[in-house]
Amino acid sequence: MTSEQALIQFFKSFGVPAYEENSVPTGENAPEYPYITFSLAIDGFGAETALDASVWTRSTSWSEANDVLKNISDRIGMGGKMLRCDDGAVWLKKGSPFAQPMGDPSDNMIKRNYINLTAEFITAS
Repeated sequence: MTSEQALIQFFKSFGVPAYEENSVPTGENAPEYPYITFSLAIDGFGAETALDASVWTRSTSWSEANDVLKNISDRIGMGGKMLRCDDGAVWLKKGSPFAQPMGDPSDNMIKRNYINLTAEFITAS
């Protein structure tokens, strides 16, 4: 598994659909809430790269958005999460601030938790 595949697998492991932010289906194929969007970046050995993700829900309450956020936070933990890949690992860590609640001006029912992450590539390539 490549480092990119390891990151994709991580974001898809929370029981809700997850999409790389440039590949979110639209129109008739648009995802139903909740879902996760995430950025992808790949770098060389020892490089730390900023990544972000968003948890999207549509509700009158922040409960579901915060539950998914907590699951992500718990999985990363205080010291980060090591994602194994073929040529080493990606060390996924919480950025600062870790998360920010956001809304959507077009729909006050949409709740979004914007997540800051850092990925350190401990890979051979």
